[in-house]
Amino acid sequence: MAAPFLIEAVNAMLADLPTERKALLDVSCKEGDVLQALQARGFLLRGTNYEPAGPGLNGIPIDYGVNLLDRLPYDDASFDVVLLIEVIEHLENHRTALGELARILKPGGVLILTTPNIMRLNSRLHFFWSGYHKTKRRFIPFDTPLDQAHRFHNYPIDLPILYYLCNQYRLELERVGKSKIKAYSRLLFGLFGLPVMAYTWYTLLWREKNPHQKQENRRLSAWLLNPRTLMEDNLVLRFRKHAP
Repeated sequence: MAAPFLIEAVNAMLADLPTERKALLDVSCKEGDVLQALQARGFLLRGTNYEPAGPGLNGIPIDYGVNLLDRLPYDDASFDVVLLIEVIEHLENHRTALGELARILKPGGVLILTTPNIMRLNSRLHFFWSGYHKTKRRFIPFDTPLDQAHRFHNYPIDLPILYYLCNQYRLELERVGKSKIKAYSRLLFGLFGLPVMAYTWYTLLWREKNPHQKQENRRLSAWLLNPRTLMEDNLVLRFRKHAP
């Protein structure tokens, strides 16, 4: 079940988009709480679920047995909005998943993606001391059967890799949404925000000699240095698909 603050964040990301008769797909929608929260918005709603079968959802069609790492059962350019809410960190192949989401998204359509934020300063400090990022249920119990491994956060993705993969599929990052910020994260931002920003600027812009890559790094650094990226528990991102 999606946390209430994530449902609120998704709603905020959709607030400035036309909704009437627009097709929206929530991929791996779990219990469908996000879809139910959007019922009054005027979207043509649909969801998928990895489980082979399950209950209906108040008139919203749910396609069961859909594996995001296989070809999705939809035609190219089928949806105006695609949601991927707290899913990508469960997937062992980010490239395949994002490629499929881009394929079924119409040009001009948007992908809204949320995931635990391993770029936040809290996670970076945890990595410094432990050698691994801080995410919910980071370690999988070693007696977990392989067919159940997807239930754990085994594959967190950092923002530069996500940015690169989406860029390859013509998905341009256009907005960072509002998520939850703990008091400890605000404290870390006050203590380390400026040094981290300065070092990020140094590595991405000062040290880069290739003019084209420096321009790309300039765009990326604007997202990396966003205070929300450095503090919020979850990344809430909106990408827009551009025509070829």
